Amino acid sequence: MLMAATVNAAFSQNDDKANVLAVERNVADAFSKHSIPTLLAIFTDDATIITPSGQLITKQQLQHRAQPINGLTLSDMQVKIKGNIAIVTGMQTETGKDASGGPYSLKSYFTDVLERKNGAWLITASQATPVQ
Repeated sequence: MLMAATVNAAFSQNDDKANVLAVERNVADAFSKHSIPTLLAIFTDDATIITPSGQLITKQQLQHRAQPINGLTLSDMQVKIKGNIAIVTGMQTETGKDASGGPYSLKSYFTDVLERKNGAWLITASQATPVQ
C-alpha cells in the first residue's frame, strides 16, 4: 500500500511538472503571437512581474511589454514543485523590434513562481535577469 502511494505521488509530481512546463510554453507562444488574452489568462490578477530591464510591472502592463516582442524561446527549464507552488528557472531568448524599429535579441535567465488555483497553474511572480 505504501509503495502504491509513493508511485502515485511520483506520477502526480511528473504530471504537475509537465503541466507547469506546458504553461511556460504557452506563455512563450502567447508572447510570440501577441495573443494578449491568452497571456493575461496565464497570470494571476495580482502577479508581480520584473522585466529584464528591472522594471516592476502589473499583469495589466504586461500587454504593453508584449507588443515589441516577435519571438520568445525557452530552454534549460527546471521545475520544483512544493505543494501548490511551482518554481521554474530557465533561459529565455527574446527577439523583437526596439524603440527605433531596429531588431534586438535579449537572453535572460528567468524565474517564475506558479500557484495551482482550482486545478490550474498560474504565474504569480516572474523575474528575468539579462545574460551578458
